[in-house]
Amino acid sequence: AWRGLVLGLVMALGGGNAAEAPERRTAPPIEPTAPATSEAVTIEAPANTQPPATEPPTTAAPEPIAVRITAVGDILLHNTVTNSCGSVESGFDFSPLFKHVSPVIAGSDIAFANQEVMLTGEVKNYPQFAAPYEVADALVGAGFNVINLATNHTMDQGEAGLVKCLNAVGERSFDAVLGAFLTEEAAGAPILLEKQGVTFGFLSYTYGLNGFSTPKDKPWMISVLGDGSAANNARITADVEAIRPLCDYLIVSMHWGEEYVHTPNGTQRSQAQLLCDLEVDLVIGHHPHVLQPLEWLESDSGHQMLCMYSLGNFVSNQQKYSTMLGGLLDVELTFDAGSLDLLSTNAGVTPLVTHYEKGYYTTYLLGDYSDALAQDHAIPRTQSAFSRAYLDGLATEVLGDTILWAR
Repeated sequence: AWRGLVLGLVMALGGGNAAEAPERRTAPPIEPTAPATSEAVTIEAPANTQPPATEPPTTAAPEPIAVRITAVGDILLHNTVTNSCGSVESGFDFSPLFKHVSPVIAGSDIAFANQEVMLTGEVKNYPQFAAPYEVADALVGAGFNVINLATNHTMDQGEAGLVKCLNAVGERSFDAVLGAFLTEEAAGAPILLEKQGVTFGFLSYTYGLNGFSTPKDKPWMISVLGDGSAANNARITADVEAIRPLCDYLIVSMHWGEEYVHTPNGTQRSQAQLLCDLEVDLVIGHHPHVLQPLEWLESDSGHQMLCMYSLGNFVSNQQKYSTMLGGLLDVELTFDAGSLDLLSTNAGVTPLVTHYEKGYYTTYLLGDYSDALAQDHAIPRTQSAFSRAYLDGLATEVLGDTILWAR
């Protein structure tokens, strides 16, 4: 808490030494005068020679604390994407995937990415992906400091692959790794991150593991939800109630929803409302590979929660037009500098475009994407024209007035 500084002004009054009395002399005789009248005589008070009292100076209230959060969706590294960035023999450089977006990420206090594919040091394709460790270097270089590993592909390369991935990201300078853990102690510890004096808490869940399961003796290794909605709700409730008192702002990553569908399904909506009722502040959703809306939810008690149902793909080699359009969530928060109460939230989504030509992949801001680039895109032309107009229309349809063309 901030304390005001009050300055008091104390004035000390001091007296001098008494002078010696003068020699007494005889007064001259008094001449008779006219009798005094009865008129009142007004005596003016002497002028105040003391300096005026000063008011104690006031201290300006401290400025609110500003925090910025950015987030992107699925970093879905098909082998073609990986091979465009190098080779096992020569090494890999994944920075071209991020070069057009990293300037927007710059300056974020929290920059989140959903690392869909585990980083095992290998190159493997759908349906059981794997990617080189150098992806983590590119993520850090682009400015990301929080990554999620709880996806439906977390167990693609088994326990050994997940251990490799966790060791690799643990060796890089990420502030937080969500959804998968090397030890039971780590799985049970709250993930808390302090930025600008504000404590952020994190939880993460995936709906499933593509038919795989966590190791029988290590069920804590991945934050995966089960089949029963009642059991899932009970787990989510217990987890949120444990971490909520420890943080000022709570973020939950949700790998959920139906692939290639632009609207959230019933499970997403019911789980989102549960999270809102539990006073979560922000949900970051991913998995459908396409954009879904950004919405505000409110609980019966009046708590408001921001929910990004799906950020779509950040990069991939998928071949549906709609999977080329992703989003960058941009949230600006202000907190009271004394109480750390949340004062304001300013949020929107910057549309992104995955672009690929033969042997080259990158992601652009939609605002910077041209029809000429769209014409050069190597996506199979199995539908209507792939164009800037198509992308603009889809972004507007899904995101409405939450679109950010520039920040």
